Amino acid sequence: MEKNKIFLVIPTIRDLDFLEFWGSKFKKIYGVIVEDSPVKKIKTPIKYFKKVYHYTWKDIDNELKDNSWIIPRKNAGIRIYGFLKAYQMGADIIVTLDDDCYPIKNQNFLNQHIKNLNLKAPIDNWFSTYPHKRIPFTRGFPYKIRNKSEVVLSHGLWTNKLDLDAKSEIKIKNLNEPILSENYRQFIPKDFFFPLCSMNFAFKAKITPILFFPMMGYDKDGNKWSFDRYDDIWAGIFAKKVLDHLNLSVVNGIPFIEHRKASDVKLNLEKERLGMIVNEYLYKEVAKVKLTKKDLKEAYLELFDKIDFSSRVFQQKDYFLKLKKAVRIWTDLFL
Repeated sequence: MEKNKIFLVIPTIRDLDFLEFWGSKFKKIYGVIVEDSPVKKIKTPIKYFKKVYHYTWKDIDNELKDNSWIIPRKNAGIRIYGFLKAYQMGADIIVTLDDDCYPIKNQNFLNQHIKNLNLKAPIDNWFSTYPHKRIPFTRGFPYKIRNKSEVVLSHGLWTNKLDLDAKSEIKIKNLNEPILSENYRQFIPKDFFFPLCSMNFAFKAKITPILFFPMMGYDKDGNKWSFDRYDDIWAGIFAKKVLDHLNLSVVNGIPFIEHRKASDVKLNLEKERLGMIVNEYLYKEVAKVKLTKKDLKEAYLELFDKIDFSSRVFQQKDYFLKLKKAVRIWTDLFL
C-alpha cells in the first residue's frame, strides 16, 4: 500500500504554464486539475506529476447528476470536486494551490505541509509567543498540555500579493510584502476562527467531508449565487468550529508561496460586497452553537442543523436553506 498518498488539486480557468516554475517538485505525487469550463480547453499537464487527472463541468454533471448543483462554477470553490476525487482515489493528504502561485527559495512546499500535518498542537488556553518551527514552546509553557492535539490542516501563507479583501487592497495600494520568516509557524488557538485562504493549504483527507465550500459564483445553469469570494472563508469558519469541538488542530504559516495575483480588484470589490456584510455576523452565529456529536460528519451536520439561519440577520434565507441541503448532499458522498 502506498504510504502518504498525496494529491495536489488545482482549479483553473487558464493555461498551467506556472507549473514550469515548480519544475519536478510534484513528480512523486498525483495531480488533480479542475478546469472551470464545460469541456477541456487546456492541455493536461502530464509531465509534472506521477499521474494526473483532469476534470471539467462535464465530469461533475456526469458523476453527481441532479446533485451537481452543489459544485460552483466560475468560482475557485470548484476545487472541492478535486477534493472529492482525491478522497475517492485513496488520498492520505490533499494539497491545493492556485494557478497564480509560485515557489519561493528556501521553502520546501510539499515537505513543509507534510511536516505540519505530523505535528501535535498544545491543548487548553495557551498561546505560543515565539512561533518557530523548531522551538514552538518557550519557558513557562506547561509540559502537560504540549503536543496533545492532532494537526489536520496546514494553512500556508504568501508573499508579494497578500490575500486581502478588495476594499483593503484599494485602500492600501501596491503592498508587496516580503516573507515574514522562513520559520514562521503558529497553532491557531482553540475557539478562535481564522480566514482560511484556499490558494495554499493542505489537509488530512479524512476531514474532506467537513470542507465543503459554499456555493458561490454561478450555478450550473449560469445563474449567479447570492455571494462570491467568501467560499473558502466560510468553509474555514464551519470547519474550525467542528475541529475545535473534536480537539483537532490547525497550523498556520510556512510554507509560503509567491502570489502573483491574476484577478481584478475592482471586479472583486463588487463580488465581495454582499458577502462582506454577512461575514460580520456569520461567525458569531456559528460560535453560539453547542456541538455534542463525536463523529466528524455527524458534528458537521449538527452544526448546520443548529445554526439559526431563520434569524433576521440572514436576509438571504433561500440561499442558506440551499446551503444546508448542499452540505447534507456533500457529506453523503463520503461513506
